[in-house]
This record gives sequence, C-alpha cells and structure tokens, in this order.
Amino acid sequence: MIMFGFLLQWPTILTLIMFPILVIMYVRLAKIEESDMYAEFGKEYEAYAAKTPAYIPRLGG
Repeated sequence: MIMFGFLLQWPTILTLIMFPILVIMYVRLAKIEESDMYAEFGKEYEAYAAKTPAYIPRLGG
C-alpha cells in the first residue's frame, strides 16, 4: 500500500493520525468499487475475483 510507504518515509504525528483514516477510506472505496464490478460484469468478475487477491499480491507462481 502506498499509504504504508508514506508512514515509513515520513513518520510524523500527522501521518500517524492520517494512516488509519486513509486505510479505512481505501477499504471502503474498494468495497464500493467491487460491488460496482459485480453489478456490471457478473460471473466474469466473480471468476476474476476468485483467482486475484484483493489487497496483498501473492508472491511466486
């Protein structure tokens, strides 16, 4: 996540305060977009989502 990089690069009070807020907002936005994709693409998106991780990529094959 890009936000975690900001937290590591600039560990200030502001980034410590904003980090959990931004993570919550990002997860909420992702869920909204996911429901939009299910509505638009249906089974095709369901198959894609079943093999693709949501937030943390799989390492390796």
